[in-house]
Amino acid sequence: MRFTTSRLTLRPLVADDLEALISLDSDPEVMRFLGPAASREVYERELLPRLLAYAGEPYGFYAAESAMGFIGWFHLRPSVVDASIHELGYRLQRRAWGRGLATEGSLALCVHAFDALGMPAVDACTMPENRASARVMEKCGMSEESRFVHPRGGMEVVRYLVTRAHFDATVRHGAP
Repeated sequence: MRFTTSRLTLRPLVADDLEALISLDSDPEVMRFLGPAASREVYERELLPRLLAYAGEPYGFYAAESAMGFIGWFHLRPSVVDASIHELGYRLQRRAWGRGLATEGSLALCVHAFDALGMPAVDACTMPENRASARVMEKCGMSEESRFVHPRGGMEVVRYLVTRAHFDATVRHGAP
């Protein structure tokens, strides 16, 4: 499944994206809130197969491409907190920061989750100090729901959530 916005194409990740993924994660600023980057070996043995395992699902990991080429990835997958809803995530290269691309891609996946997949809600997680990521979630209509220790990485994160009704009323239809 592909998604196209005014400035982005989101396409399923493929094995040929390995070098771009390693390059993305090798930037210390990109990984500042996520911990150290994985080695090539870990990427090949564990991470890439895990990302590619979603291929063929109506959700998954998507390479993000713009006029700048590969700029990162987005994901929509079952939530680690509540498997009955989907979790939104993203990681972008620094050159893509501050351009509204994280919001643009996130909104496209929220619309897909609500319209095509019939999800009652979408959630997302970020480190408490990552205000830029929290702001993207807020622009998607999400509000802080709780804090918990994320099972992948063991770090305390803030969980944001938006229901379909709230998304429709505040984001899709532009109410304050």
